[in-house]
Amino acid sequence: MPPPCSFFDGAEDEELEATNAVFWDSLITHIREDVHVDPPETLLDIGSHRGGLIARLASEWKLSRAWGIEPIATAREAAVRRVGRLVSESHMLDVTGWSSVPDAAADLVTCHEVLYLIPDLGAFMTDVSRVLSWDGRAYIVLGCHAENPVWNHWKPLLRALGHQVHDHLPMDILAAGAAAGLVPSLRPLRQSGWITHDPRHATFTFPSASAMLDHHFKHKLLFRFTRA
Repeated sequence: MPPPCSFFDGAEDEELEATNAVFWDSLITHIREDVHVDPPETLLDIGSHRGGLIARLASEWKLSRAWGIEPIATAREAAVRRVGRLVSESHMLDVTGWSSVPDAAADLVTCHEVLYLIPDLGAFMTDVSRVLSWDGRAYIVLGCHAENPVWNHWKPLLRALGHQVHDHLPMDILAAGAAAGLVPSLRPLRQSGWITHDPRHATFTFPSASAMLDHHFKHKLLFRFTRA
């Protein structure tokens, strides 16, 4: 997780959620395709920021409980107000709050673009494995990884904002999940659709259109972890 400082101001937060919407749509579509019998009732979202993804998931499924882990205090406060209206029992925790999530409590674990802020993949996957219910699924989205060429363009920008970032290889992420007792799977997050991008105003832009297309449709990965 990043240190307790914000990436953006309020207006940029809203723009960030609009940018993430296309990725959240794809994520929810894949989760929906995996849910064949019982829909998830409990959720843990890692890196919740202002609760935008939790809100989307709560609108998709009637969640009885939701936990969110978010290091930025102002973002947690916004998420509390937002998620509290949608889920009967919700808890927004800082990064020291993993132990507050009971064992095998989350039917669904989600995590969008957070792993590059995590130094220890093994410890992270151990936490995910502990809280995941016996028939639950964890979905982790990451485009900021060592196999994506644009990651080398974005790392200096993040470091200039004061964030400690880490290089992770997709195969190492799969291996860390397997070492924690989970069954790892992998696919591209998106396969089609439009990319809305104005390079004049974007903080994290692309060196070329082909790099942007590769990021969206090739390098933005969805990892799924299930119980053995």
